[in-house]
Amino acid sequence: MYSQLQLREIFHLEFLRNFVADMPAGLWALKGGVNLRLFFKSIRYSEDMGLDVDGLPVESVKKRVMRILLSPSFRENLKTYGIADIKPPDLLKAKQTGTTQRFKVHLVTAGGEDYFTKVEFSRRGFSGAPVAEAVPAALLRPYGMAPLIIPHYPAAQAAAQKIAAVLSRSVLQARDIFDLYLLSTQVRPGTALAGLPGKEQLARARAAILEPSFEMFRDVVAGYLAAQDQAVYAVPAMWDEIKLKAADFVTELEKSNG
Repeated sequence: MYSQLQLREIFHLEFLRNFVADMPAGLWALKGGVNLRLFFKSIRYSEDMGLDVDGLPVESVKKRVMRILLSPSFRENLKTYGIADIKPPDLLKAKQTGTTQRFKVHLVTAGGEDYFTKVEFSRRGFSGAPVAEAVPAALLRPYGMAPLIIPHYPAAQAAAQKIAAVLSRSVLQARDIFDLYLLSTQVRPGTALAGLPGKEQLARARAAILEPSFEMFRDVVAGYLAAQDQAVYAVPAMWDEIKLKAADFVTELEKSNG
């Protein structure tokens, strides 16, 4: 029996397995929390999955995604994990523009539970050079999955993306701070980051990182950690340490790229 967090992850992994087989190489890259989870030892599960895509028309991506979601073999495979049905998005309502394509999906279990997830494609250009790497076997093994190679952003670019998110969101998300904390051990000192903001913006990012309350972290992020990790991280003192570590990481990046 898999948890709702694991069921979403299973869906993301199997979607990516089908997508990489259908999408031409060099035209897309995994980003965001799923990238961190699969490749950088993140303990935070993700409700949604984000990808950058470049060089393919909106209609082409739409057809490829819907072909996967409606595929009998894809659906049958998910049944072996307890996902009895997939409710595909209503394309009359789904956002399908030249910059963003969004596919909202409901995963229905054999017991009738309905879990929401979303696959979102962005066409704002690649932020750095993606790399194609194998998802670690330790992550696939609990699900009994075959090896899988996915194009994704390296840790340094993932960090730059997270800092950009801290600066751009109208409402700061605690998950961005937690992700920077997790990335702080994944980026080698002195690594050059493409697209890193200037000193003034980095100062704003550091100040913003220290603001969110423990309640925001508890209510929004802690639920996406496994039970054993919640016991460790979902306490006020630990959240203060996470914010300080994330802020220090931004300072280190500034010094490395100054």
